[in-house]
Amino acid sequence: MNDINLKNDIEQDGISLRELFSTLNKYKWSIIFLTFFITFFMAIKIYLMPKYYKSSVTLEVKSESTKGAGFSLGGAGALLGLGGGGDASLEKDVTLLKTFRTNGEVLENFKNYNVRYFVTDGSYKEREVDENLSIEVNYIKIKEFKDYGMKIVIEPFNETQYRLLKPSMILEKEIIGIFDYNKIVDTEKCSLSVSKRQIFDTPYTLQFSGTKRYIYEKIIKPNLSITLNKDAAFMTISILDTLPKRGEAYLEKLIDIYTQQNINDIKEDASIDIKSYNRQLKSIEKRVDLSSNKLQSYKIDNSIVQPEAQTAVLVTELSKVKIQLAQNEYKKELLRRLIEFVQANSDIDAIAPSLIELNDETTLSLIKIVQEKQLELSSFLMKYQSTHPNIINTQSKIDFLQNKILSNLKNLQKTLDGKTDSLEQLHFNYKEQIQSIPKKEQKLISFSRDYMLNSKMYSYLLQERSTAELKHDKAISRFRVIEKIYTPDGAEKPKKALMVIVTFISALIFSIFLSFFRNFLKKERDDK
Repeated sequence: MNDINLKNDIEQDGISLRELFSTLNKYKWSIIFLTFFITFFMAIKIYLMPKYYKSSVTLEVKSESTKGAGFSLGGAGALLGLGGGGDASLEKDVTLLKTFRTNGEVLENFKNYNVRYFVTDGSYKEREVDENLSIEVNYIKIKEFKDYGMKIVIEPFNETQYRLLKPSMILEKEIIGIFDYNKIVDTEKCSLSVSKRQIFDTPYTLQFSGTKRYIYEKIIKPNLSITLNKDAAFMTISILDTLPKRGEAYLEKLIDIYTQQNINDIKEDASIDIKSYNRQLKSIEKRVDLSSNKLQSYKIDNSIVQPEAQTAVLVTELSKVKIQLAQNEYKKELLRRLIEFVQANSDIDAIAPSLIELNDETTLSLIKIVQEKQLELSSFLMKYQSTHPNIINTQSKIDFLQNKILSNLKNLQKTLDGKTDSLEQLHFNYKEQIQSIPKKEQKLISFSRDYMLNSKMYSYLLQERSTAELKHDKAISRFRVIEKIYTPDGAEKPKKALMVIVTFISALIFSIFLSFFRNFLKKERDDK
């Protein structure tokens, strides 16, 4: 029985293969024709595609202190020795370099995309040119302004005049008029002035780009890429352009603009720090003077030249405990504000500098993951609707991480409360010891403690203000060019040979599928 079933299966497979090859043989010429027709048509389109050249530059990103960033309680962290620091986020630099904020400022000073010149060469390919131009547009004003700008064609008419036309791929170009060189021409669509540099016989197609936002979204953003080497703190910025020199010039301007923005940010942060330190110095200076005067007056009035050893030790130890208690109070207030911020805001990456002050590496790592997920979410929101599964899934992960961060902060708050209780008990023990010291010594301890604490805070503030002033006066770029801007001779894209091969294979598969579909429809009609 099994032998019979096996034989039937083999016969059925043989029939299926025969039908397969029979169908292919029946429609072989259709398959061949359609495959080569599609491939030929796409090959022409690929042939006419412009070449894009890749210009790149490699930068070294220097570290940047983040002290004083994020949450602050009037510089209390600096006073108590809690100032945080860390390397600048490379991901933040990448994001800022890609934003319209930075690139819009570059485009404000970089006009090379505003007017683009195209010619059609002997091989019927339209290519963009920027050298040895025969004409130049000196003035342009688009009346019916569109985001994408507009196109016009300029043809030579005679030695002193040119013909202005509307471009058309299929129909005959519509003549707008004949005009003189070096004169402002007023047409229905635009006003412009064209000067002639040299005699020419090849028409120019001019593309007037639209808004800076349009240039950024359609030309810059899709072709600008940045890769990171986090271990070595290197950054490679690349841009694709049909004109290599323009791509190189854009990269140079982008680095200049972002460098200056970075320097301005450093100076602005330093100015804020300096103002804060000055305010606090005035207040602390009065307290230092007051505590010093009280201490000296008490010593003179009571004829105390040098406190006893026990008193000196108690003054020192009590000062240490007071400083630690002050640190904990600062941390507790900081945590309270952080918890309120996380509960009320979604932009939790702003608390990262404050977590550095609290030495909370675990929560910092969670915030880094949240930042990555937020970048993913931004990317998805640009592509999909808000109900897309990727958006919902990413948002749920962000919510989970935010709740975890909030839980970590609350646990840290409980731990800090326990440490504070222990310090207060230690402070109480020292105070009991002080009670056994004569009244004169007790007052001396109190005055000495106040003076020591205020003096230490004042010295630290002076040091921090000097650092901020140096940072402001000598603000330098965090970026250093490692490899200069370079553009290889060969085009980066399109990969024409690969595209033709892929097109041929895809066309062949489509033609075979179409043949089987036709055969299926024919059988359906015959069965009826």
